[in-house]
Amino acid sequence: MKKSIYIILALAGILTMNSCSDDEFLSGNPDMEFITGKMSALYGDSLPFTIKASDVDIPLSTLKAKLFYGEEQVSETVIRTKTSGEDYTGKVFIPYYPNVIDGRATLKFVLQNIHFTTTEMEREVVLSRPDFPYVTLVDEMGEEYLMKKQSLYNYSVTGSFPQDLKAYIKTPKVGENGNELTFGWDNDNLLSEGKNVNPITFSGTAAEPYEVTFNALTYEVTPLVNVLFDGEKMTAQDANTYLIQKSFTQGQSIVVSGIDMSGWWMNPDYFTKESNGTLTFLPMDGKYRVVANMKQKYFGVTRMDGDNDASLSDSGHGAIWLMGWGVGSPSLNFQFGWNDGNNYCVPEISSKKYQFTGVAGPEHNSVYGQRFRFDYISGKFFFQNGYGNEFSQLTLANDGTASLIQLTDSKNIELASGASLEEGATYVLTVDLTAGNDKGVLSFKKIADGEVKPEPAVVQTLYFDFGSNGTNTARGEQTENPDGNGNYWNNIVNNSGNYASAGTVYSSLINSGNTETTYALTLDSRFTTNGASGGGGLIDPTEDNLGDLAITSATGDYFFIEQSEDNSSFTFSGLDKNKGYKFYAFGSRKATDVRTALYKVSGYNNDEGELQIAGTNCGGEGINQNVAKIYVSELIFPDDDGKIKFTIARQEGSYIALNVLKIEEYTNVER
Repeated sequence: MKKSIYIILALAGILTMNSCSDDEFLSGNPDMEFITGKMSALYGDSLPFTIKASDVDIPLSTLKAKLFYGEEQVSETVIRTKTSGEDYTGKVFIPYYPNVIDGRATLKFVLQNIHFTTTEMEREVVLSRPDFPYVTLVDEMGEEYLMKKQSLYNYSVTGSFPQDLKAYIKTPKVGENGNELTFGWDNDNLLSEGKNVNPITFSGTAAEPYEVTFNALTYEVTPLVNVLFDGEKMTAQDANTYLIQKSFTQGQSIVVSGIDMSGWWMNPDYFTKESNGTLTFLPMDGKYRVVANMKQKYFGVTRMDGDNDASLSDSGHGAIWLMGWGVGSPSLNFQFGWNDGNNYCVPEISSKKYQFTGVAGPEHNSVYGQRFRFDYISGKFFFQNGYGNEFSQLTLANDGTASLIQLTDSKNIELASGASLEEGATYVLTVDLTAGNDKGVLSFKKIADGEVKPEPAVVQTLYFDFGSNGTNTARGEQTENPDGNGNYWNNIVNNSGNYASAGTVYSSLINSGNTETTYALTLDSRFTTNGASGGGGLIDPTEDNLGDLAITSATGDYFFIEQSEDNSSFTFSGLDKNKGYKFYAFGSRKATDVRTALYKVSGYNNDEGELQIAGTNCGGEGINQNVAKIYVSELIFPDDDGKIKFTIARQEGSYIALNVLKIEEYTNVER
């Protein structure tokens, strides 16, 4: 009896095994029926569909809806299918890409059962681009600005936006299946549509309203800065920072476009700026990261090892990193300190030799290039950008270095006891590793005896023609650009009859090379305008007398204050506080009575001067107007808000004029 029970159980097991085996080899027969769904859509839609799915033999697993643009799958929706014979409804997203015109796509349905048996069905979908009635600009704070449609695919809005505007663009839903689309930077810094894009960085002028534009076909947006470094596009990190990583060779000539490098400081250990505007690369061959700081106007450079910061190799090549106080770049306003990862990459200027050059200056209010504090230094070199490996042995060169600096037991660099640096002199700190990393030699010396502060240098010039807008030629005309000398002018003109109204802003001022600046001129007071015909402006200026200001359209008309007015003024804003500005003012009005202007310039510091603009024979025998004298100011620095005010006041006489103004912007100067 017991044996019979075992036989029965064994047979049952065999039957069970056979049953499982038979089921495994049933492939099933998944079947689909297209119930509903539109076969046309707009890009950006979520296209709905309904499929009846069944399999009489094997339970179903999934229904997939796959969308193809040509050969490429661009979207997919997956639905769990638990019950055979039911209708399953879903939506598949129709991606919105740039420069894709109306066309056709393939929608493929794939039904699968639990034994991985599939069946497929395809439908053609006719696609077209939506025509948005408007789009919306949304800034970081969530503030929304309506961008009106200007033409097919083109939208714009003008507003008083900050100079550095971070915002994304969104569309309204179009059609019954439309979605709200969002445009911004993707992780590859390309403008894309998606839910997780980053804000777009627009770069405009803060002084007056500017226009933001968007093309919904090409994804082109403005205004942006397009910077090419050695022929390759730098990637915008934000409105003020552009980056590129690439290999350079020592002595390589580099062309930079998209940046007016007037006034830019060049790190003397990385670049030399040539007279033709190109840069010569100074360190050893290798891969480097170059960051263009548009606001501070300098290039930050880091040696790279692949995509990581380079470190000092055992062979003595690569990079060493400087930390500490009393050292900084581009000036002592940016000292390195002891923050991990905030080190300065000291370049390998020749094989196994590293160099840091700077002018000695004060801790506060230093100018670019002043990278050594004259009265205090406490710095240290590391092998990497952060704490970690450092020099175990480092000695001072026998070249007078010990009279200037000393090394502590921990190899910190400090000024020698009782020593100070000559403010304004240039010093070079060198680490020589040719004998090995454990036999480094440190040298610190003044480059030349009697070294003085860098000479002030003009980095750009701006010309201003004060007078008529040209609608009444009897009162003067605007200066056409460029003038006979190749210079470009800013025309500051009337806007209310013969008057220029108080509060008027003239922004996006251009320099002599026709490069737009961030500077603006605002009228603090009302001015009256007049010109050559009956107005008495100077209509026959000569280059011998006035040099580059001898432009008839500029000297022939003018702004003036009337008899009842004591003074009037205008203010320049957006100026660089690290620069100095020299003003050249010319006033001239034909009259026999003595008229003497008092021109005042005020910012961080002030200056004023008298200029006789009219009077009997004041320009020579029989010439009753100024033809040659120019008021030239001292260097004026902007106040803490970046502003300088120019005031026209009366020293003597009735009507006081200003015809022409030239401004030179200087670097290598101190407040």
